[in-house]
Amino acid sequence: MSRSALRRRAAALAAVGLVAAACTSRAGGDGSFQASASPGPSSASGSAACPASYAQPDPRRPEVRLTFDLAGDLATVRGTEDVTFTPDLPVRELVFRLTANTPPTVRQGNRIEITAARSDPGGGAYRFRTAGAAAGTQGGLLVLPLGRQVPAGQPVTAHVEFTLTLGTRAFDRFGHSGQYAWWGSGQPLLAWERGVGWHEEPLLQYTAESATSEAARTDLTVTAPGKYTVLSTGSQGAPRDGEGGRKRWHAVADRARDVSVVVGPFRTAKATVAGTTVQVGTAPDKAPQRLLTEAERGVRELVARFGPPPFGSINLARLPISGGGIEYPGAIMLLDDSRVVTVHELAHQWFYAMVGNSQARDPWLDEAFATFAEEEIDGTTGVTAGALKLPGKVGDSTTHYGRNGQAYYNTTYGKGAAALIAARDAGPPDKFDAALRCYVNANAWRIAKPADLAAALAGLPASTKVLQDAGALPR
Repeated sequence: MSRSALRRRAAALAAVGLVAAACTSRAGGDGSFQASASPGPSSASGSAACPASYAQPDPRRPEVRLTFDLAGDLATVRGTEDVTFTPDLPVRELVFRLTANTPPTVRQGNRIEITAARSDPGGGAYRFRTAGAAAGTQGGLLVLPLGRQVPAGQPVTAHVEFTLTLGTRAFDRFGHSGQYAWWGSGQPLLAWERGVGWHEEPLLQYTAESATSEAARTDLTVTAPGKYTVLSTGSQGAPRDGEGGRKRWHAVADRARDVSVVVGPFRTAKATVAGTTVQVGTAPDKAPQRLLTEAERGVRELVARFGPPPFGSINLARLPISGGGIEYPGAIMLLDDSRVVTVHELAHQWFYAMVGNSQARDPWLDEAFATFAEEEIDGTTGVTAGALKLPGKVGDSTTHYGRNGQAYYNTTYGKGAAALIAARDAGPPDKFDAALRCYVNANAWRIAKPADLAAALAGLPASTKVLQDAGALPR
């Protein structure tokens, strides 16, 4: 997510020669990526273990069916969610993250309220855990007891009904302004990591992400006033007429960690880039071609470095507020359509949307990489080696920073990107690039950890040392 605090961060970092363009990340996608990707480069150590193309997603990944119904005043969304989940570890409950109840988000007028929920097998009434949620909300985590221990490999299902309240003109993944409405992570988000279990980290006291979610088969239906266009995660079909002058928009995403939806009187344009449909939406009085050209360029540059587009479609929607951008799988909310922001958010289609990470435990694995991609493509961030002198460890968790969001952005984005740039220079660069492609291919559609990157860099001791010194990789 690129934030409106960019200029403040730039001033704060000027003393060490860093101007960091920030962004936060979210994820998922329509999954029609090109599995027949061109063979990747050899690993840094020359090992034959380097995959030639992206790993396939887990065949037993969650299945999620979502409906969102946007009110005529654009201030309220009623939603339903149906989930089929096959755990790889025994479970006694289901845990969902309620992102809209994050304190900074609630202060801006947003929130989520659960109105009904049940599971099968069932184990009694649903409940909530506070998990750092704003006061006056139901909580940060929705918990559905299962009544018994369900063994690994046995599917469970859940049905949840909820209401989203959207605040006005705030920089956030939720809001409405004039004829526009937008929301991301608007549904209760299944908080599971395979091989680990439930993630219950507290919601944050500053604007950033702290969620962990598996790539899921996702079916999305949005009902909205018929005069507006909907741009969302997934491959969208043509809208169908509904009752009362409303329209129903349907999209499917074969492997999406999360979804976003933007509604408004958009003027759209699209193009095909490397087999992916890139569509942009701008205000009706703005020509969309400039933004489309930037998006096309960004996708081409990223494909050259990291591999084929992860998703069969990517929608970028320019919202009528300022700040930066917020990325989701196959969908980007743009609060700034500058070159820096566009490339940064597009880079997240590879880092977090496809190569996932725990945004609470290892936030640098997507934010530092997206900032690194900006610098490698355009050299516009101003990241220099001086950023390595910033205090803190790149690998610190989001909760480590308490309420100090500024320190989080400086360290995770700025120092993290500087460490990656220095590691590439030490590589040498061609071997570092080859190792990074191996890391991307091997960890596609999984939740990566720092150890996975360390394994890819095993043949590059100088690069590894740079990242260890910055506190990104363990020694």
